[in-house]
Amino acid sequence: MRTLVEDINAAVDYHGHACSGIVLGVRMARLALARLHIDKPLEYRDLIVFVEVDRCLSDAICVVTGCTIGKRRMKLADYGKMAATFYDLATKQAVRAVVTGNKFPPAGENPVLFWNNIPDEDVFTVENVSVGLPPEDLPGLPTRKINCQSCGENILDGREKKVADKVVCCACAGEAYYKRL
Repeated sequence: MRTLVEDINAAVDYHGHACSGIVLGVRMARLALARLHIDKPLEYRDLIVFVEVDRCLSDAICVVTGCTIGKRRMKLADYGKMAATFYDLATKQAVRAVVTGNKFPPAGENPVLFWNNIPDEDVFTVENVSVGLPPEDLPGLPTRKINCQSCGENILDGREKKVADKVVCCACAGEAYYKRL
């Protein structure tokens, strides 16, 4: 496992700048990995992480754990919380870590130096949790692929909807985040 400084530097290189989210994400990931007894996260293939925010913290967790959305080992549940759940598929153990401290560096202060001497217990709450993960959400090849009966686009892994006796994609079911022009 890399040192804390090496993980922070790797996260800063990936993300583009040092900020509290990067430092907190690195520390959170390292804390959860220690609780799960995973000492070589970049080589370990049975870890799945559910991040609860689409901000800097998520990039740091990705760098420390090696979990990415493309490998289906990072899941985004955007609750707008500085939190993540780390789930070990091999042991079925999971821990959820949340930033609960209220201290943040004043504007212009180096976030790496600011967070350096604040102990984990003053920053995070960590609890054991259970995770139910259906087979279609596991890493690996798609469990099934069907075509939307409305637009014809492929739908992977059970994300289809049934509307008026037709199997359609989320967009054709009226749940699109975009509008066709």
